[in-house]
Amino acid sequence: MPGVQLPIFIYGTLLPGERYHPLLRGAVAAVQTARLPRARLYDLGYFPMLIDAPDGEARGLLITLRPERYDGIMALLDRVEGIGQASWGRPLFRRERRVIVTAGGRDVIAWVYVGWPPTVAGREPIDTDWKSYVLALVKSV
Repeated sequence: MPGVQLPIFIYGTLLPGERYHPLLRGAVAAVQTARLPRARLYDLGYFPMLIDAPDGEARGLLITLRPERYDGIMALLDRVEGIGQASWGRPLFRRERRVIVTAGGRDVIAWVYVGWPPTVAGREPIDTDWKSYVLALVKSV
């Protein structure tokens, strides 16, 4: 949708300290803690996948990009997330508008990269945020 620059809800490898966070360097105008109701995260090994789940909640960050960097960063993130690239017969993720709830309780429409339920079949959902989950895995080794 040309002209509309929605914030992005990030929940995995784009978070600070994670592998793809450097892609956002110099492009972020604002950050706030947020959550996505009716969603769950699953561990796919090197990254999480967010799936719709009526009884879940995914926690992450809501980021607002600098207007002059928006189009370039969104195109880059779409490539990183495999939007338009078939894997197992379809793209791994799709980018959708969702209502995110900020830490202050405000509803905000944002872009979210959402996966396909068959991809996580048989896996247990992550019961916390991605960073806490990864930290707990490292400590258990």
